[in-house]
Amino acid sequence: MRRALTDEVKRSLRTELLRILEENVDLLRRAGWIVTDAESPKWWDGVETVDELLISSILVQMTKWETVKKILQKMREKGVNSLQKLSQLSEEEIAELIRQVNFYRTKAKRLKVLSEITSKIGIEKLVKDEKSLKDVEGIGDETAEALLLFAGNIPVFPRSNYAKRVVSRVLNVELTREEAKEIVEELVGKDLYKLKLVHAGIVTVGKLYCFSKPKCNSCVFKEFCKYYNVNRNETL
Repeated sequence: MRRALTDEVKRSLRTELLRILEENVDLLRRAGWIVTDAESPKWWDGVETVDELLISSILVQMTKWETVKKILQKMREKGVNSLQKLSQLSEEEIAELIRQVNFYRTKAKRLKVLSEITSKIGIEKLVKDEKSLKDVEGIGDETAEALLLFAGNIPVFPRSNYAKRVVSRVLNVELTREEAKEIVEELVGKDLYKLKLVHAGIVTVGKLYCFSKPKCNSCVFKEFCKYYNVNRNETL
């Protein structure tokens, strides 16, 4: 179900959202996002290539991002930071390489599958093919859409629990993940830079402020957040 927003609400939200995010790129950086050129693979802090985006999307599951960055650096030093290079390694060799992450054996198997798919169809096709991405165990809707956006440069907004919670609070109405996705895509359109910026900003706000008991007084979205304005006289 699509939630209808008035033109006035859409204009105001679009303007304020983008303004605040661009004024707070340092906050996004501290949360692991690098605001850069629209088609650059470097939006994920510490990632330098499209291959590393795909590799890190597997490594980061249930693992701290700082650990993932260390492994990516080790892979660069060993010259195996591409899926083509990983396809030449055994599953056991990959497991040893990524031993610092949680569930490293499972992730080694997934990276091996990912490298084999890449060898068959090419990375350029893979990062634009949602079905092929989802053929890898561990890549669901959210991860696939994030890879389409950041690796494939496809203008799609990733559905996520962060988006559901943050957009629901901003509008002070309970939304599904799909509704939150549709609202953002309606606000931003097909602008690749804005989609990446808004996704990074919403994830940052969700991680730092918008908990089940939110830290509204510190949140950068509070000036246009309906939830905050309705509850601002309470202790938040």
